Amino acid sequence: MNTTCRKRFFAALYAMILTAAALFAAFPVGAYENTITTTVNLVNVTQNERGDGYYWANRTDELTLDGLRLETDSDYGLRLPQNCTVILKGTNYIKAGKYALTCSGNVSFKGKGKLILDGGEMGIYIYTEVDTHKIRLLDGEYEIKAGKYGVYSEHADFSFVDGDMDIEVADPNGAAILGRSVNLVGGEFEAKGSVEATHELVVKGIDLDIESTRAALSAKNLNIEDISVTNYNGEVEIEAVSTEKRDRRSAIFGDDVPGYVDVILLVGAVVVIALLIVVPILRRRKKTKELYERLARGGAEKEGE
Repeated sequence: MNTTCRKRFFAALYAMILTAAALFAAFPVGAYENTITTTVNLVNVTQNERGDGYYWANRTDELTLDGLRLETDSDYGLRLPQNCTVILKGTNYIKAGKYALTCSGNVSFKGKGKLILDGGEMGIYIYTEVDTHKIRLLDGEYEIKAGKYGVYSEHADFSFVDGDMDIEVADPNGAAILGRSVNLVGGEFEAKGSVEATHELVVKGIDLDIESTRAALSAKNLNIEDISVTNYNGEVEIEAVSTEKRDRRSAIFGDDVPGYVDVILLVGAVVVIALLIVVPILRRRKKTKELYERLARGGAEKEGE
């Protein structure tokens, strides 16, 4: 093999390696092997349960989703038990024939992960019949695609707080969110489809981008606060940004700790560093001064003799 052929061979080999590496990164090992193809039903769970991408801790009533991939033709994707907490880690994907995710009771979603839902009819179906039940999505990132309703809750209060949500519904007669009481507070919310509440809709301190074929926001009692749109009159589109002044949160300890704690730690660190530098310098100066004074006294004594 001459030099030119050898160069071409290694160039082609290098290109193949780069291509393989790119494909490996795009399709993680086991992504398809670990896909769940049946409904994950935790409604009546009574003990710890682990599956590909999820873990149910029965003692604490917590479900951790971490890399879940569920695709099924069944009506239901993931069925949650009442009164639980869902911890989101990594990226999680659920697709089902009708309802991607169903829940009842008081349910909270927490964590910095991502949840992607694809439901033939509904992304999230909240089927409780108790008006005092509350479903809260706190933090996290959510993408919902649905045939008719992104989120449907006839009775329970539904709240989206300080996260990032994107909803798209196919049916122009459907809605991104349809509920009894709906709260959109903080974070970013984008939807192709209306947000409707039969009782009360609260929109507060949030970045909004909603497009619909009818009123983008609709409710018996509509309460809009701390966004750049102050006069909403039933337009089919609304785009607004938050005008709410919010306390900065800690970059070191997370959102549960006020930002001033970082300042206190920074000031403390500066003081400690300053002391570590200044104190030895002062000590050396003191010792040097004492040495000069001793030498001066010794010289004076010799002159006196």
